[in-house]
Amino acid sequence: MAYLNTHKKTVLVLNTEFSSPLLFNAAGHALLGLISKCDLGNWNLLNYPSPGFGIESKISEYPVVVLRVKRSAQLEKLVQQLDEASVPYNAFLDAMIGQTAEQQQQATFNAHPNSSRIMCVALFEIEDIIRPIIKSFSVYKESDSTHLNNTLVPQL
Repeated sequence: MAYLNTHKKTVLVLNTEFSSPLLFNAAGHALLGLISKCDLGNWNLLNYPSPGFGIESKISEYPVVVLRVKRSAQLEKLVQQLDEASVPYNAFLDAMIGQTAEQQQQATFNAHPNSSRIMCVALFEIEDIIRPIIKSFSVYKESDSTHLNNTLVPQL
């Protein structure tokens, strides 16, 4: 069953050089930052009550799509294209992993493509605007989550 209302999309592009736990962390932070850069109303958050579970969730009317890349350079190019198209985005770098926020901020400030990698880019826009920018990326697959060639281990 295909979802019909795809006028706008939230897109996460994950770098599969990193393990799933690191990517989930990066995606969460990238999305939170993206929300701060956009008008919350753009997502058209709808109520999804479930009395049987005793919860009421808020879910965007628009889909969230998870794509993948195999190298940071692809995300670096994506960021340039998003800047050129004035598409709101938020990126998460491996330099943002550290023991304190201050350490993370300093490492991020000093990060460069030759010493750090982009782990995730989150973006939100009208589908017709972002389609040409993201069309070369593949959908994230379950097998991508078993790719563990990164030496960083999350300390949760």
